[in-house]
Amino acid sequence: MRDVEIVRGLLGDLRTGEPRGAGALTLVPLFGGRPGPRYLLAEDALAAGTLEIGELGQGVVPQLVARNKGPDPVLILEGEHLAGARQDRVLNVTVLVPAASEIPIPVSCVERGRWSYRGAARFRVEPAFSPPRVRRTKVSSVATRRRRAGDALSDQGAVWDAVDRALFAARAASPTGRLGDVVAERGRDLERTVEAAGEPLPGQTGTLAVVGGRPAALDIFDRPETLRRLWPRLVRGYALDALGAAATQVEEGAARGFLARLAEGEATAHDGVGLGTEVVLTAPEAVGAALVWREAVVHLAAFATGPEVRRSGDRPVRAAGPIEPPSRRRPSPGWGPGCWFGGGPTTGAWS
Repeated sequence: MRDVEIVRGLLGDLRTGEPRGAGALTLVPLFGGRPGPRYLLAEDALAAGTLEIGELGQGVVPQLVARNKGPDPVLILEGEHLAGARQDRVLNVTVLVPAASEIPIPVSCVERGRWSYRGAARFRVEPAFSPPRVRRTKVSSVATRRRRAGDALSDQGAVWDAVDRALFAARAASPTGRLGDVVAERGRDLERTVEAAGEPLPGQTGTLAVVGGRPAALDIFDRPETLRRLWPRLVRGYALDALGAAATQVEEGAARGFLARLAEGEATAHDGVGLGTEVVLTAPEAVGAALVWREAVVHLAAFATGPEVRRSGDRPVRAAGPIEPPSRRRPSPGWGPGCWFGGGPTTGAWS
């Protein structure tokens, strides 16, 4: 219960700054929290060669393996888009990989039509986080699994639907249904948004992204340096949801109302995938999860779950139901078997 109260306390203590507009995207600065012990970000550890992320055994869709060869824990974030190996994935939860360790990490597929190596066998981080619509869908289903089954699996079918929406809204062509192709297709638009967003303010530890006047996503970290390092990739991810939306003024009190709903909702504590404790938050029209380590909220991500902001030309997408076994699924034209099932064991050594 101590970790739950730490998260509730943070949500109640956060201070908001003056909203900053970047087209249809508005970013509300957040201030607060306390720094936890030292860790490295995945992007930096991958570049330094102290972290490797690869397929588990011969490959299994909902899990990868992270190998930390360094002396410091490594932080891999919910929503972080990993490209490479057999197919692109996105992290289901925030994971703090212990020093000198190898652990499986829960992921979702965001490239439906590939199950083969294309280039490097190890993963790299993409230049954008997954958009809020994908993260929200994934985190909502993971919250349910956390409480009912104890694991951190997502509703993969619902994630695919969210990826399809993102591709369609961006008018992005992708032969393998790859979320990363949206970034490639709309790169100039995203960079204009990053430029308009500027830099985080001194002492800023988080932001609430508002799309079309409505809260979409919140990310808060334990220290300003983490936000500053991740800022361009986070903003690109938020901007993906703002493509085609209308610029709308943020209502006064919207940010405080969203934070208050989260703080007053149901909160449960679960063992973290790596170090720390994961606190799952559900409230009316809001869902989120926080990683608490040594009494610091290292990362809290939350999303509005009300009706989506509609964009011109958006198409309806079928409601996602339970994932059927591979034998009953019918592949869409031109898609391979990659995301329906993965070969290989659920545990195994590095390939």
